[in-house]
Amino acid sequence: MEACRKLLLELEQKGVITLPPLQKNKVRQVGGERLGTAIQTRLEAKLQEVAPVTIDPVTPLERADWNATMAAYHPLGYVRAIGAQQRYWIRVQGANGREIVGAMLFGAAAKALAARDQWIGWTAEERRRYRPRIVNNNRFLILPEVHIPHLASHALALAARRIRVDWRERYGYEPVLLETFVEPEYQGTCYRAANWIYIGETAGRGRQDTFNQYAVAVKAIWVYPLVRNWRRRLVEPFPEYIEETLDEGGE
Repeated sequence: MEACRKLLLELEQKGVITLPPLQKNKVRQVGGERLGTAIQTRLEAKLQEVAPVTIDPVTPLERADWNATMAAYHPLGYVRAIGAQQRYWIRVQGANGREIVGAMLFGAAAKALAARDQWIGWTAEERRRYRPRIVNNNRFLILPEVHIPHLASHALALAARRIRVDWRERYGYEPVLLETFVEPEYQGTCYRAANWIYIGETAGRGRQDTFNQYAVAVKAIWVYPLVRNWRRRLVEPFPEYIEETLDEGGE
């Protein structure tokens, strides 16, 4: 579906076809969470022409539109986020002021990931206790009609600079490592450009596949340490009061 959308947009840009105006999403419910109106931005520029780029936390009033935007454009769609999470807009300086050009979601890390756990070198007990110090970049979206070279890697770098502070303000502790999974049809180019580290592949099983019954696509695993001494920080005790809030959605 995403490949078809990109092809149609390329044909329109070449003047081969004329696409009808994008239909605005009506407010509705998906997975118990309200969807608003998908953001529509058309912009082609150089990165320096739209500076400054900012990564802005999504406010409660903006959340429905963020949901709709992710549902409309991301190849994996949108499913209600569960557990600790932080949404962001990606904004640039356009001709008419600040414009939204993308969106991000950070959330809970995978419960068990053989390549990651081996790379870290922790025990099963350490994984159980300290996994919340790893945060997953669950969704990363640049709007389909936004064409700004190097925007994606720049946005990833900006998010890495502020996620620790935002997470601490929301949940009372700081993550020390980011992770993400890249689908087989993508190369992870923007993550590589943002200095993320490729550490292996998933086992091709779903999150809830306890008995190896449901195969899913094997994905590349990329990680990004947020601090130099991340291995030591990964196993530091949590603040006493945080134990009660690790699984809250923050909604």
